[in-house]
Amino acid sequence: MGDDSEWQKLPTEEKCQHKVWKARVAGYEEATKLFRGLDEKSQEFSRYAGLMKKFVTDSNAVAQEKGLDAVLAFIENASTNICGRTCHDVVSGVVTKCLNASKQKTKEKGMEIIMLYVEAEKPDIVQECLMTGMENKQPKVVVGCVQTVTMALRDFGTKVIQVKPLLKLLPKLLDDRDKNVREETKQLVIELYRWIGAALKPQMTNFKPIQVQEFEGEFEKLPPGKPVQSRFMRSQQELKAKIEEQAAAAEGTGDGGGDGGANEEEAIDPFDLMTAVDILEKLPKNFYEQIEAKKWQERKEVLEAVQKLSENPKLENGDYSALLRAVLKVIAKDTNVMLVALAGKTVSGIANGLRKKYQPYAVMSVSTILEKFKEKKAAVVAALRDAIDASFQATNLEAIMEEVTAALDNKNPSIKAETALFLSRCFARCTQSSLPKKMLKAYCAPLLKTVNESDPAVREASFQALGTAMKVVTEKNIAPFLVDVDNIKMQKIQESCEKAVLLNAKGEPRGGGGASAAPAAAPAKRPSTAPPAKSGSEEPKPVKRPGTAKPAAGGAAKAKPKAKAPPKKGKKGPVEEKMESVLSDEAVEEKAQDFLPGDTLTNLASANWKERLAAMEGMVKVVSSTGKDDIPCQVCIRVLSKKPGLKETNFQVLKLKLELVAHLSRNAKFTKRSAEFCLADIVDKLGDAKNGAAAKDCLTGMSEALGLDFVCTEAMARAFENKNPKIQQEALTWLSTAVQEFGLKINVKGILPVVSKALAATNPGVRSAAIALLGVMYMYMGDTLRVLFDNEKPALLQQIDAEFEKVKGVNPPAPTRKVMSAGGKDDEEDEDGEENGEENEGEVPVQDLVPRNDISEKITEALLTELADKNWKVRAEALQKVTTILSEAKFVTPNLGSLPEALKARLGESNKNLQMVTIGILQTLATALGPHCKGHVKVVGPGLLACLADSKPALREKVVACLNAWVENTSLLPLVECEALHDALKMENPFLKAELLGWLSLKLPSHKQLPVELRATIPSVLAALEDRNADVRKKAGEALVPFMIHTGYDAFLKALGKCKPSSKDQIQPMLEKARGELPAKPVKTKKAASAPSSGPAAPRPSAPKSAPAAPPADYEEEDEPTAAAPAKAESKAKVVKGKAKGKAAPPSSSKKKEEEDFGPTMTMTVMKEQRVKEEKAMKILKWNFLELKQEYVEQLRNQMEKNFNRAVMADLFHTDFKSHIKAIEQLIKCIETQEKETINNLDLLLKWVTIRFYDTNPSMLNKALDYLQRLFSLLSDIQYHLTDLEANSFIPYLLLKSGDPKDNVRRDVRNILKMICKVLPACKMFSFLIDGLKCKVAKQRTELLDELGCLIDSYGMNVCQPSPAHALKIIAAQIGDRDNAVRNAALNTIVVAYTILGETVYKYIGHLNDKDQSLLDERIKRAMKNREMKPAAKEPVQAQPPPQQQQQRPKTTPGGGPMAKAASQPNMGSRPPVNKAYQLDIEIDDWEPVYPSLIELDLDSVMAPITKPKLMARPASPMSAKLVSSTDVSSSISSVVVQISSVDINTCVKALAQIDEVMKDPQKVDALADHVDKLLVVITMQNRLGISMHVQDPSVDRHQVVCLYRCLLSTLISIFNKTSLGKKASTHILMDLIQSLLTVLLDPHIDQLQDGSQIIKSVNLTVVKIINKSDPTNITCANIALMRECLKSDTCSKKFLELVIKCLWKNMNLIPATIEELNCDRLLYESHLFFQQFPSSSWRTRPNLDLPIRTVKTLLHNLTKLKGHKILSHTGLISASEESEVEGYLHTVLAKSKTDEGSADKSKIPPKNKRVSKTHELLTEIFKKIGTKENTREGLNDLFDFKKKFPEADMNPFLKKTAPSFQKYISNMLAEIEEERRGSKATGNYSHNSISDDSANVTSEAENFDVDFYREKLRELRAKCGLDNNSGEGQTSDSNRTSGSKTSALVPETSDGAETPETEIQDRVAESRQEEEPRQSVDVSVLRARLDRIKKMSKS
Repeated sequence: MGDDSEWQKLPTEEKCQHKVWKARVAGYEEATKLFRGLDEKSQEFSRYAGLMKKFVTDSNAVAQEKGLDAVLAFIENASTNICGRTCHDVVSGVVTKCLNASKQKTKEKGMEIIMLYVEAEKPDIVQECLMTGMENKQPKVVVGCVQTVTMALRDFGTKVIQVKPLLKLLPKLLDDRDKNVREETKQLVIELYRWIGAALKPQMTNFKPIQVQEFEGEFEKLPPGKPVQSRFMRSQQELKAKIEEQAAAAEGTGDGGGDGGANEEEAIDPFDLMTAVDILEKLPKNFYEQIEAKKWQERKEVLEAVQKLSENPKLENGDYSALLRAVLKVIAKDTNVMLVALAGKTVSGIANGLRKKYQPYAVMSVSTILEKFKEKKAAVVAALRDAIDASFQATNLEAIMEEVTAALDNKNPSIKAETALFLSRCFARCTQSSLPKKMLKAYCAPLLKTVNESDPAVREASFQALGTAMKVVTEKNIAPFLVDVDNIKMQKIQESCEKAVLLNAKGEPRGGGGASAAPAAAPAKRPSTAPPAKSGSEEPKPVKRPGTAKPAAGGAAKAKPKAKAPPKKGKKGPVEEKMESVLSDEAVEEKAQDFLPGDTLTNLASANWKERLAAMEGMVKVVSSTGKDDIPCQVCIRVLSKKPGLKETNFQVLKLKLELVAHLSRNAKFTKRSAEFCLADIVDKLGDAKNGAAAKDCLTGMSEALGLDFVCTEAMARAFENKNPKIQQEALTWLSTAVQEFGLKINVKGILPVVSKALAATNPGVRSAAIALLGVMYMYMGDTLRVLFDNEKPALLQQIDAEFEKVKGVNPPAPTRKVMSAGGKDDEEDEDGEENGEENEGEVPVQDLVPRNDISEKITEALLTELADKNWKVRAEALQKVTTILSEAKFVTPNLGSLPEALKARLGESNKNLQMVTIGILQTLATALGPHCKGHVKVVGPGLLACLADSKPALREKVVACLNAWVENTSLLPLVECEALHDALKMENPFLKAELLGWLSLKLPSHKQLPVELRATIPSVLAALEDRNADVRKKAGEALVPFMIHTGYDAFLKALGKCKPSSKDQIQPMLEKARGELPAKPVKTKKAASAPSSGPAAPRPSAPKSAPAAPPADYEEEDEPTAAAPAKAESKAKVVKGKAKGKAAPPSSSKKKEEEDFGPTMTMTVMKEQRVKEEKAMKILKWNFLELKQEYVEQLRNQMEKNFNRAVMADLFHTDFKSHIKAIEQLIKCIETQEKETINNLDLLLKWVTIRFYDTNPSMLNKALDYLQRLFSLLSDIQYHLTDLEANSFIPYLLLKSGDPKDNVRRDVRNILKMICKVLPACKMFSFLIDGLKCKVAKQRTELLDELGCLIDSYGMNVCQPSPAHALKIIAAQIGDRDNAVRNAALNTIVVAYTILGETVYKYIGHLNDKDQSLLDERIKRAMKNREMKPAAKEPVQAQPPPQQQQQRPKTTPGGGPMAKAASQPNMGSRPPVNKAYQLDIEIDDWEPVYPSLIELDLDSVMAPITKPKLMARPASPMSAKLVSSTDVSSSISSVVVQISSVDINTCVKALAQIDEVMKDPQKVDALADHVDKLLVVITMQNRLGISMHVQDPSVDRHQVVCLYRCLLSTLISIFNKTSLGKKASTHILMDLIQSLLTVLLDPHIDQLQDGSQIIKSVNLTVVKIINKSDPTNITCANIALMRECLKSDTCSKKFLELVIKCLWKNMNLIPATIEELNCDRLLYESHLFFQQFPSSSWRTRPNLDLPIRTVKTLLHNLTKLKGHKILSHTGLISASEESEVEGYLHTVLAKSKTDEGSADKSKIPPKNKRVSKTHELLTEIFKKIGTKENTREGLNDLFDFKKKFPEADMNPFLKKTAPSFQKYISNMLAEIEEERRGSKATGNYSHNSISDDSANVTSEAENFDVDFYREKLRELRAKCGLDNNSGEGQTSDSNRTSGSKTSALVPETSDGAETPETEIQDRVAESRQEEEPRQSVDVSVLRARLDRIKKMSKS
């Protein structure tokens, strides 16, 4: 486009890529304006993102500058994500093209772009690119990169720019040859020093001395103060505002030190910049041998070597355990003090080098060193001090508490003194938060002992430690632990407190203290890596201000701001996030002044109580009127705590203070930090006569805010530290009330010591309060609590038992209070509270609250050996030891070692006394284990049951009591599962049978449902009914009903069938009698108990276990018996609560009957949406279970009670199936009368039906299925859409019934599944069916596979989820199933998929074993054979085609499309072979024709003139208007795309019409962009369906098939006509699409259609359109991949492969025009994959590889010619590229191009014969023309003229490499031109191309319509007359036409960069000949003459 007016019309995006630089300038300017006006989320940014690199690397300087402006605007306005995508490319381009620019403005803009990318959150990528640029060979680029890094560091600081990577490059840059590089690097070093200071100096050791000296001078010139960040990333806007505020404040006060103080903590630790050294690898090889050597010199030698290694400042992490054990062993045991000191230095060095990574070894080191402090040598002690201090930095005080307290209790005074000094140094590094009261108390106790030591050194060290601790936590907090210290010692501690110097994390004094006071052992040379986080309330001024009145308080004020540093600190409270930082006293005062009015603070501290009262009233008003988020809670609490604080003497003021604290706890953000300032004083006021109630209310309010556990623990500890019994009594009373209000939400383990202390108190009020508290706890814990106080005095136990007796059987009250959420959102948790309250009222995890002891260590091997000793006395002693262990432990953990096995062996003891003792131990063990004994039942259970065989009744009673203890803590389930009951009942001992059956008859009725394994005991029970022992028979008769409750009557009946006939007659009546006694309502008392839900008490935990959840259906036909005796047994087995509520059941049921007729069956009280919301919020159980549990039934009952009539509820959840049928009948009526209510409660109804699926009564099940069919019929009528919640809670359980053994059930399930598909997307149903294949029931899998086949057949392959490949793999796995029905179903389903996909189905299925594969092949073969036989039988009798046409359809492509084979073509007359470019030479043998009798035809109709039909567009679908008018186009398109995949042609055509309507709407066409791949997939599928199904189906009208293909191809052309849509197609989609289209092109059935030739032309046009309009990278990769698949496939025909290669050549012709769009990396990778499978050398073994390999190499050759050496940078996707054949070929081409260039230079030498050179050049130009498609004729004319002018010219060099056919073609054409010029032959010479590159040649087609028509008529007549062989000419012409129409548009064009240009010219000319020869051989007059002859023959 040379004219400016032409490119000015282009859109901006094309202007930016235009070849004319002015156009690009205009495009950049427009893009800049566009970017500045867009929102950051605009899609326009994504469109231009890929062009950004081109903007900055523009070759034109003017355009580049404009491009940089556009990029600046792009980065400023685009989102962070989009900027991140372009960052690497753009910054790399700036580095290489802008930073070395000669124009300063360009360089500055490039640097600004880099800065903007840093602001856009991409500093890492920017720094990486800049560091890469620093290694560039151009000094200008290096200088620019260094300058940019310096600028970024100056503006953004070290938080954004990483310093460590830069340090490695500095030495190299400082030694660079270029002076500018060195100078800029110096500036970078200076800038680094400004930010990191002295941390840089250790890294300067690699610099030259003169450089270091120069830098030292520069550093001194720098101004003081820390640098401040001036530019900020987008995420740092808050930091920016904060720094600006600090700067403004500093200017206002004139203090410039604020910033420095703020940034001090942000300084970089030099330790982080150091390189770690791995000393473990450098250890002496013989270290571990030498360290144990006897000579101390050898030990010293290796220790010195290790000590030298440990001096490295930073060590690599590793396993130092072995090394440290060896070194610490030297410290502990070596007698040479020199070696001890050396080992101490080694430990110190390792600890300092590892820092926090030394933590695993710290405790071990501290323990060893403390023991060694007995050494008196000063040098050794100093080394040990350094070592222990370094070790402490890796741990904390809590971890070393045990070792330190033990050392303080050591007898050696030196150890005590040094330990106390060590503690002092540790305390100096602590803060108030890291030294909590709990830890302080633990350390103060031993230190208070050592202050009384006789040794003065120990006393002084202890004073120092306590003084340091006092300074850390303040005198107020440590005072409670120093109560017993006399005044003199307290004075000493306070003096030490004043002298103490607290250290920060770096080991430096805090608050500017003197350095001389710092301990010598603090290693200051290695600062901490984690400086404390800056507190939000910390201000610079208070930090610098010295302490005022009290030294301790002042010290604390300085320490408090740093107390926030460890964010993880906090007690065990559940709300960790509420821990806040401690405000300094100055901050509190300042904030209080701002919050409180006037002189409130002054008056609160006034001596006049009236002023204090007025001030409190004012404060109360202010707080009450302030919102929750605005109240500074900590400030208010600390103001109230200021002197006199809560120790106020005036009761009125105190009352207001306490009420205000309670208000704050409930209406402000009350945290544990706030509680710490007031909780102790509030507890002290519990005993106040007037304000005690207010103090209790404060504690209650705090419990609501912080949790009862936290407040209870702190309050009890404070109360019992106080000596006032009144306070202790009131604290216990408050706790009793709080437990009843909150529930047992306390740590029972922690409270038990307090209660024990209270019980031992001398004050009777305290004891009474403790006993009352135990009574409250007993309601929750039961008898478990009693066991914990067995060791109390008998008198006290009597009082406790009396209190327990008062509350025995009383249910704990429902909680009335609860802990507020973190945000205080109480209203949002009301519903949770109600639900959780019901769940947690009665059920407390008691066993988790009980403290358990691990006795595994006491069960030693010696004890186990004694238990197995032969001497009974030794065994008796061992058993006594076990008894003692259990009695001491009370409750134990399940870790018992081998004790259960040992006790089991003692159960077979011959000594009966020892056997009794063992049984008693086991009974105690069951109680001690609690529910944890379940794992041991299987071990001891069989042994206990065997003991029932003993003849002594006392022993059997003992065994029964023991069994009861075990079963009460677990259940009978373990005994059933391990078959212990089965084995025991098989024994012949009558005592055992009688006792066991009697025990089971008592346990089974009230036990929960037992598994089917219990049925194994039935034969033994039946045998016991005929036992010789009368007692056994009696017990067996009593056990029948309990057993039947769990196993059912049918199980006994089946077992009876195996008995002897005589036995049957005796046992049958017993069974019938027991059947009549079976309880019809085994859970009646439970239902009655749960009915009055309004009561405050929840059911006891044992209630759900009282009876089986649902009775077996074995006795379903019986009426409801009363079963009085079993009912009584159940009620006895329950708790008192169950009995009381059991009596109330009859009145409640009568009330239900009275209310039955007053309300509708169901209502809409609670909407479905509310239930969905609750389930999503996990407030209720998700309806997902493998085994139905009672908790799900209860939950459903609770949900349905709100919306269903009580009478219906009684029937729905009745235990009798008849009631269920009655309820279903009512629900069926509701379908007609209460439609809305049914829809609203649909989820509940479906869940209820799933419960019924677990019942086995057939009548009820049939009724339920009938109801479901009616229900889903209603849903489909109203077009209801089933929600995911409803589907997930119903369909999986419905599928379980698909495997039912009854045919009618399976039939109903199939009908229901079909109905569900009308209200649920088929793809979702498919997912459920696929998941159902995991079941083990063969019938179910068979049914599901059949359903899957139906879905695929009805909805196509798109229904397969998550993908067809995944689904077909799962289905194919069923082929190997053992069940024949499953195998057949799986095979049938895959056959259905095969009819749609063809051979692709094998690709999706993957590898099968040989057997399965053979089964599948055979089934497909048989199915396809049957499929083809059906249409053959229906065909009318016509002239039969040759036998070859009756063959089966030829083999298919790898994707399933058929390939054209020679055998499938009709027989043709013999003709000479015609070699065409990339086509097969097809030779057909002659055959003798058989001349049948001629048929008389109406030739007038044949000769009638032809009228061309008018072209009409297909009518728009009636649904298209709806689609176009729809607002949600995207969702509508998805549904329409699914319709395109329909097997029904009409549905597909209508859907395609809708898509066409959308594409016509410019506003909605963009909505198709996200659906292009899906659309192309279904079109591909339809292409294959047309060939595999429609064309071969005789019932399908052929016109419909033609219409289908026209619509499909029209839609494809429309898609690819729109560039925005066509380029969205992905590679694998294009591959399948091209494959399907080429398959259609070659399929013989298409030719047989009436308009088959037109379809072929349209397909040809479509393929060309796709190649031209799709993404060039995707289509090229698709063609290469398709060619690769063809070569791998054994079924791919050569014809198909040739067409694929032609498509690839078509792509290559477009490469020069699309080179900028091509992703060369992907093309090279695809070529790499090709050569991996088919190396260049493989063509020798496979001749058909020659052309594909040359084609791919030509592609690589063209790319290399176009890209040059840059092509090598695109091999990044190829792994191990040095082994890749692609890269080797690229190097070869590049080397050859260099050689060609050299030869070209040599050719410039003047030749000897200039005329030869001239003719050679002319011939070259002529043959180039011949090789060009449009200039072929002109080139031939020029060649003719050339030969005339230069007859002696030699053309052999140009023709010798070409094929003979090409040479013959040249000769023929030259002869023809000669004849034309002579006028001897007039031939209409025109070139015809069936389909051009861009559009069909409509004009040419219209002009030649008559010729085609007559040719077709002639062909038909010849076929009918049997004259095909007599006219070879016509047949040849016809064949040429067909072949040309199929392939002409796919012939490749010439590529300038091809390896063999002569071959390409030959191919081009051959192609032209191929296109021209058919037209030249056709003459209308000849056709007319032939028709005349035929006419005459017919008349004769």
